[in-house]
Amino acid sequence: MKFKEVFLFIIKLSILVLPIAVIFATIRSDPKVQALISESFPVYHFSKLIMISAKLLLSIFGYHTILLFNHAIYHYGVFSLQINGGIQTFIGFSCLGFGVMWVFMSLIVSWHGKIIPKITYILVGFIIIFILNVFRMSYLTWLGRDGELIKDKTISLFGIRSLDHHDLFNYFIYIIVFIMFLIWIELFSKRYH
Repeated sequence: MKFKEVFLFIIKLSILVLPIAVIFATIRSDPKVQALISESFPVYHFSKLIMISAKLLLSIFGYHTILLFNHAIYHYGVFSLQINGGIQTFIGFSCLGFGVMWVFMSLIVSWHGKIIPKITYILVGFIIIFILNVFRMSYLTWLGRDGELIKDKTISLFGIRSLDHHDLFNYFIYIIVFIMFLIWIELFSKRYH
């Protein structure tokens, strides 16, 4: 790999990632904008789809789960899941995976290769990220089934640092995105260059 190719990749990636990072930061910092975005048709239905899928997954394992749209959580309404009167697990705008999907898409678009294989690979990656998010919401709902707060359930990393579910999932999903990017580099971009 030549220095020029790596440099161009970094420039393309920066052009794609930095503006969206600013947009997401703006959305997260302004409650009115966040409410407007979260209640928009595509975001509302995407979060509903994740939660319906998580409810279905939990029902496969024999858990009766209640899906609610709760106006009391955040300053706008969000979908929540609950098992047997346990803690409600809710999904906010920042939990939908749009940022992760954008980073994944930016990595693939910034690397060389033909457009049709890129689009196909990006769509497959989006589906994988969606499925992982469904597993995450199912797992969090399952964790809260006994009524204990989920945030109190941390995992120790080699006895050094305790991680909550949010940090742990972020590390996990970015590792998966990086692996999918490496697969693109090693298998697909070389084949479709």
